[in-house]
Amino acid sequence: MTFSGYATIGVGKVLSGDKHTFYNRECPCFVANYHDVGVYEHSLSFNPDSRFGLQGVFKVDDQTSFTGQLSAQGGKNFKPEVDWAYISHDLSDTVTLQAGRKRLPLYQYSDYANVGYAYPWIRPPADLYGWQIVNYNGANVLYRNAFGDMGVRANAWMGREDDPDNRMLGEFYYNSKIDERWKNIFGSYVELTFDAFNVRAIYMSNVVDRFSTDAAGVRTHITDNVRQNFYGLAFGADWHDSVVKAEANQFKRPAVDDTYTAALLGVGYRIGNVLPMLTYSRFSESHPPDPSWDEIHHTYTASVRWDIKPNMALKLQYDQVSDQTHFTPFVGSAKALAASVDVVF
Repeated sequence: MTFSGYATIGVGKVLSGDKHTFYNRECPCFVANYHDVGVYEHSLSFNPDSRFGLQGVFKVDDQTSFTGQLSAQGGKNFKPEVDWAYISHDLSDTVTLQAGRKRLPLYQYSDYANVGYAYPWIRPPADLYGWQIVNYNGANVLYRNAFGDMGVRANAWMGREDDPDNRMLGEFYYNSKIDERWKNIFGSYVELTFDAFNVRAIYMSNVVDRFSTDAAGVRTHITDNVRQNFYGLAFGADWHDSVVKAEANQFKRPAVDDTYTAALLGVGYRIGNVLPMLTYSRFSESHPPDPSWDEIHHTYTASVRWDIKPNMALKLQYDQVSDQTHFTPFVGSAKALAASVDVVF
């Protein structure tokens, strides 16, 4: 049995922004994390970016192991949740079969989105990393190999996820209790690495059911068997002292003519143990039947990471989000400042 873990202690606040009421919040507000409902407001707060996790791996034999991980996010009042609980069996030196509960590998940093030490920002840009479902229960086949100097990693998975009280949808979009179900999930990605460069392409398809329960307890089926398709492409380079991060994805729901597009581009230059970066990210919705409800926002981010120890980093980050959502406003435009300490052990 082996153990490892991570911790991020973050603190921040909104500096300025649109003054309005967003459901039960008095804004200006800045959404640091959509899925965990981590929101900075005018007062200093540790909750939106602070998180902890502990992972255990039990090795049954040379081919079989069990992995479990508990995590706790400040946006969810540090309530422990099971992020990972799966069994792995090596069919060969290059192919592994896994089954259980895992993270949906939709993005470049999906597998370690909560591990702040793993990326240059305090948190991955919320414009892109902001969907309501992040886990699935099912099975996958993982392939890893190397051909000369090029590494190849591929994954194919299937399963479903039932979230009986999705806080992101309930608090940001419906102001009521929302039950979200993603079923018939099937996806795959291929990632190639060569020296200091990597590129990753992904496709996933699933069916969405959504139920709303109002204050009187009346349950309404608001989304029924709507298929959505996800496409994603990511590129990374860490060459000499130059760092480039780029990622784009798109969710399409053809039956209801709804398309969600998100992207990020970050560039930085490492000076010793310090990495300053400038990042631009954007989210836009296109719903031609009723464009008045299209959600649109983009964010400019300036961040600095200082690796003070091999397992510890200090970060400072300034975000400026511009909300151009047609139903005026969504969360609203805001400027926010945050700092964090990231540790892995």
